[in-house]
Amino acid sequence: MTHGQSRGDMRAATLAVLLMLSTAISGCLNVSEEGCDGDECFPLEPGALSDLLSSPDAFDVLVLAANNDRLRIETTTTYENQGQFGEVRWNVAKDDSSQLSSIAIRVSIGTTTTDNEVIQGQSTTNIRIGGSWYEGRDEVPEYSDPFIELAQHATQQPDGFLPPFAFDTSALADLEWSISGDPTSTQQVATANNDTHTIIIELMGTPPMITGIETYSGDDNTFILRVTTGDSVLIELQDGLPRIPVEYSIDSQPIQVGDTTVWYGEVPEGMSTEIDPSQLEFHGIVTEDGESSSVAMMTVNQQSSNVTLDDGTWWEFNWFDFPMPGYFSPGDLYQIKTNSTGELHAAIFDTWAQQWTGGPLLQ
Repeated sequence: MTHGQSRGDMRAATLAVLLMLSTAISGCLNVSEEGCDGDECFPLEPGALSDLLSSPDAFDVLVLAANNDRLRIETTTTYENQGQFGEVRWNVAKDDSSQLSSIAIRVSIGTTTTDNEVIQGQSTTNIRIGGSWYEGRDEVPEYSDPFIELAQHATQQPDGFLPPFAFDTSALADLEWSISGDPTSTQQVATANNDTHTIIIELMGTPPMITGIETYSGDDNTFILRVTTGDSVLIELQDGLPRIPVEYSIDSQPIQVGDTTVWYGEVPEGMSTEIDPSQLEFHGIVTEDGESSSVAMMTVNQQSSNVTLDDGTWWEFNWFDFPMPGYFSPGDLYQIKTNSTGELHAAIFDTWAQQWTGGPLLQ
């Protein structure tokens, strides 16, 4: 998170959504071909549609991802909770040929909105925060299918905050469907109602594939899903963007061990990139009379350093490079110690981005 939008705001918004939404990912949007044959597929009879919807594999996101080099799935969920409006939008896309993936999420709760996107898969990444784009980097890029990756996360964290790509179509199979179609485009639209919702399903092609699902309950509770494949899916990296620093900062709450102040911690698994440690600096910072200044520094690739100041105080820096030697990456450990007194801080300066990642000198 950078200027104009605090990490606290985003965490608060996400937490609120987690409390109000229960989402999970599995499945996809590929209609089984067992429910119709040849001319029976267009226009669909209600019975044939019911057969399609009752099929166990009516939605399988992994099958759709395996069958399409380019794929985008978008969802919009709106709701009202205790008089407060909320909206969550997911936009997940991949392009296997370009080895690029994109995950975007927009969360609105009342008057608070967070809107972020990450395009990755190459050594250069693009990160959008609100309406502003930034350039990031990954020293060890490894493209992965985002739909497979999200499915793995869902298996590990079934109650996690993930795109709501699962949809139990079998629960809709016995509804009374009204179906219309356009022979030229092979688009079909099926509409039905149950006790609580109006449901609209869009299908394209022969045999038909589900490309859209909409559910409506009153004016404030809606769910809309859209599927796009082929050349209509476009993911591009931009050049010449402002650089964004590494997404990690040192804990602002040190511990006291005798006369020594100590900061220590681990680079979390949530950091998705590997960084050249020569591009990062650990700093010891002292604030006096409201003015903060760096008094000691170690470039991270030095791994260990002890700096003694003119007043006899010292700062000791240590970086323990474990899981992926040669890179600042998840699982690495750090320890910073000093016998200085007063208002003390430890912070990281990213020389590649020419920005602080946290601390009192962060602009």
